Amino acid sequence: MEHEDETLTSCVLVEPRVEGGGNISEAGLHFIAKHKPSEYTHLDNLLNPVWTWLTELLPVWLAPNMVTTLGGLHCGIAYAVLWWYSPDFNVVTPDWTVALAGWCIIAYYTLDCMDGKQARRTGSSSPLGQLFDHGFDCLCVQFFVANSASYAMLGGTYWFVALQTSLQLAFFMAQWEEYNTHILPHCAGKWCGVTEVNYAMGLVSIFNAFIDRDLFYSRPMKEVLAPLNEFGFSLDSLPPLVLNSELRQFLMCGWIAMSLTLMALSVRRVMVHDNIAGPKLTFSEVWRRRFLALSKLITPLALCIAAFSISPEKVRPRYITVPLGLCFSVITKKMIVFSMAKQTFGIIQLDALPFLLTAAWIALDDNISNASADFSLRILCVWYIFRLLRWASVTINQICRKLDIYCFRLKKRKDE
Repeated sequence: MEHEDETLTSCVLVEPRVEGGGNISEAGLHFIAKHKPSEYTHLDNLLNPVWTWLTELLPVWLAPNMVTTLGGLHCGIAYAVLWWYSPDFNVVTPDWTVALAGWCIIAYYTLDCMDGKQARRTGSSSPLGQLFDHGFDCLCVQFFVANSASYAMLGGTYWFVALQTSLQLAFFMAQWEEYNTHILPHCAGKWCGVTEVNYAMGLVSIFNAFIDRDLFYSRPMKEVLAPLNEFGFSLDSLPPLVLNSELRQFLMCGWIAMSLTLMALSVRRVMVHDNIAGPKLTFSEVWRRRFLALSKLITPLALCIAAFSISPEKVRPRYITVPLGLCFSVITKKMIVFSMAKQTFGIIQLDALPFLLTAAWIALDDNISNASADFSLRILCVWYIFRLLRWASVTINQICRKLDIYCFRLKKRKDE
């Protein structure tokens, strides 16, 4: 039986109901079972022997998804430590907490690369492993935001919101690009990819453990750029806005510019891909497909706008970042699964409505107290945790039944 790719099917609110219940259609399960991973970068090839050697140290009874989970737990532990010492991202945390965060990033990604090798070593490779990887990546984005915001002390400012929204939107758009082109943009050429970025973040975090972070990031740019005067470059040619900004603000502008560039390139690749603008398609069909592809960015963009509508002075940063991050995790996980399943993804994701409505209420109601705003967002956290766990459990159970495997333990072979 031939199954149809439904990624170009229009769907505004609710995805088509799945026969027999669950989140994935029978055709989607078929495509997931046939899904294949992407290629390696040069650093991946260089580190592959190291990852293989480390994998050989693991017990053969350890399920690959447990390896992934152990990596994710590293991020969870570091996130909890940073939360304890800097609940609002606005105080200097002990040096050891920053070093711990850096180590956890490296350990997380190393274990993330080892799980696939453990799967091949134990003869238990399956598309569920890649889905599990990406699922944990959705949650670990929260940790990366907390880590950077903690040592740069961005709490209580819109810079913090810009950091989270740009990172989570960029991660969503990578999955969105795979959804439309069936190619995951995990690297820019063979020299810069996910491996390079993750290890670089870990090393930068460890570097920050050995400097005076408050002094380093609060320095005005005119002081940072002062050595350029010795080379004949006049700082007077730069606008006062640049010279008077702090280093952390300047770095954030660079990060945002890089993120926007990557997202723009992602949009361009989707718009010219053969799935969207193939040579055999008519002019009207090309623009219909382009509009349909772009329309799936409405919900994540709305979440970003809603996050900026909440004043950092009215709500504690933690109560913005957690429900926003969990909501992004829900819709990004759906995009990941539906991309692998080649299943239609709704333009308007109803899971985003609770956050959007709560953000609008907090922004527009001048009479709401800070305590009430914090409480409403805490309720959202509980809801999104439930929603995330529920959706993930149903989806994982469906895939396990389809592939006849277990999620967290190896299934005995019939000849054993």
